Amino acid sequence: RAKALGTPTQGNQADWVALLGELEQLGARYGHLSSFLGCMAAADATDDVVAKENARKARLSSALAKTMVTVRAAMATADDATFASLVAVPALKSASYYLTRMRERAKRAMPAPLEELAADLGVNGMSAWGRLYNSISGKLTFELQRPGSDAPETLPVAMVLTNLCDSDPAVRRATAVGAAKAWEGVADTVAACLNAISGTRLSLYERRGIDDFLAPALFDAGITRATLDALFGAIRSRQSLARRYLKAKAKLLGVSALGFHDLLAPLPGASARISWTDGVSQVENAFTGSYPELSEFAQYAIKHRWIDHNPRAGKRPGGFCTSSKVIGESRIFMTYNGALGDVQTLAHELGHAFHSHVMNDMRPWQRSYPMTLAETASTFAEQLITDAALAEATTEQRLAILDQRLLEAAVFTLNIPMRFDFELELYKRRASGELSVAALKAMMLEAQRANYGDALAADQLDPWFWASKLHFYITDVSFYNFPYSFGYLFSLGLFSRAKAEGPSFLPTYRDLLRRTGSACAEDVAKDVLGVSIDTESFWNSSHDLIESDLIEFEKLVS
Repeated sequence: RAKALGTPTQGNQADWVALLGELEQLGARYGHLSSFLGCMAAADATDDVVAKENARKARLSSALAKTMVTVRAAMATADDATFASLVAVPALKSASYYLTRMRERAKRAMPAPLEELAADLGVNGMSAWGRLYNSISGKLTFELQRPGSDAPETLPVAMVLTNLCDSDPAVRRATAVGAAKAWEGVADTVAACLNAISGTRLSLYERRGIDDFLAPALFDAGITRATLDALFGAIRSRQSLARRYLKAKAKLLGVSALGFHDLLAPLPGASARISWTDGVSQVENAFTGSYPELSEFAQYAIKHRWIDHNPRAGKRPGGFCTSSKVIGESRIFMTYNGALGDVQTLAHELGHAFHSHVMNDMRPWQRSYPMTLAETASTFAEQLITDAALAEATTEQRLAILDQRLLEAAVFTLNIPMRFDFELELYKRRASGELSVAALKAMMLEAQRANYGDALAADQLDPWFWASKLHFYITDVSFYNFPYSFGYLFSLGLFSRAKAEGPSFLPTYRDLLRRTGSACAEDVAKDVLGVSIDTESFWNSSHDLIESDLIEFEKLVS
């Protein structure tokens, strides 16, 4: 129908309005299917039936992508006045931002026949490499030789993070050794996946006339290069805060420097594992005290079993929240093992679900927000639970909670920049040819040294991080890293405002969440909060909160 209609004009405007409305609903239904199959695949990576259905879904994705190619191309050929008239129609006015971005995307595309071919090839090309990685990571196991045990245990790699939270340094070290050996066994295959995904992207960028491989990621994130530079400028200038924290933690653990496998280690005398029931209660109580609407939502989600939290074989590592624009519900995937960090993950993912919840009455295209702003509600929810815990903590508990909060700061100001630096180098070097396993390991080590500096033992880094991190293998978007740092620091600023203004800030916060799919991040921040995020001063104010936590932590350690 889109091809038959051709370029939007005043004469066929009504037909275009109807077609776009149908396309919006089709996209929502496809998203629902994707969420369902994504949950099923994560729940059991060994399920061959689900794997086949995901392959079938990839073919549907290709068909939908080809339709979008036609629609975007038609939008691009319309003159400015005609396009403005189209998006001003009452039925489309609330989707004007989405449609404008659709048109902008078309202006950096290949001719329509080539884009359609790329969509077809993607099913058995880049998408297939991503599915292969998901299958490998979901089925992969590692051998854990516990101290004093005669025989090693065989565990899914989803349990690696759990064991890296163990209080016994020998268990953490054995986990790192076992995991490294497991990834080494599939290194050639996952390296081929990474080379294929990044290489395909670069080939498509060249054909589309895109000479900056960061440009598509910035477009997807809804931010400008100036904002990204301001974000990382502030991060680089304040990385010493997170490094100071890691050195103080090493002192508490009685070592000269932490190893990469020690980053998640609990402090000496840390409390025992937290049961699922107690973890849920902590989250609900923290939300109730600060944000009753969020607490009511969390209770509903938990009561209706929206959360897959049990550890088991075949379960994919990691955690996520996915939402359906059709039924207006979310599902949360995580592996809960009773660590304080698991409680925070629960709060984090419930924050994501709440973000979708407050937008349920909006049209599907308005609910499509960039990842930069997607991390706002999740990080805000985490801050609520840690702040509530600090308010009632003993000195020993306070130290443990501050440790967890500063660990998060280290993730977003050291680990995420490390991933960003690695991916930057990956694309720079991939343009000249495929990268070997040895080259990928060396690049990862260099990125770790550049960001962690002397805060980690030089001989205890993780050269296999590139293989174990799912984010590098996502085929829908590139640079699935810097939006996390953006969301974390942006949310810290929001949380500071919330503490200063009290309950009166909550309507502003809710309004911000609802605006996230209707404007770029810079405009949302300016219009709702009155702040400019393309300057380092905004991001430095969030680092000031980190420094406040660090000062208290160092006093408690000394």
